[in-house]
Amino acid sequence: MAEIDNQLLEQFFEPARQQQIEDKGFTEKVMRQLPDRAMRLSRCWTAFCIALGIILFIVFEGWQSLLLGLISLVRGFSISDIHPIPFFMVLGVLTSLALLEVVHRMDRMQV
Repeated sequence: MAEIDNQLLEQFFEPARQQQIEDKGFTEKVMRQLPDRAMRLSRCWTAFCIALGIILFIVFEGWQSLLLGLISLVRGFSISDIHPIPFFMVLGVLTSLALLEVVHRMDRMQV
């Protein structure tokens, strides 16, 4: 049944596929502009977020919490030893780095 529907749709749209609308190269110009602008915006947004993260890390002295969290993890995996705030900050930093890597890989796949 689905094959018949697909065939009917292809037959219906066949005349439109053959038709060419003259736009003096407008469509090609627009299509060439879109990916570049999107990539530029994506790179600018990524750079802004990274810069903001670094600034906030420095302003709020994130290295102290990161160091405390890592020391707590190294000392032992006892839940009572791990202070929740540094632990979750370390978890947040690691999650952010993982997400940045995923976005970076997706960005490379689109190019």
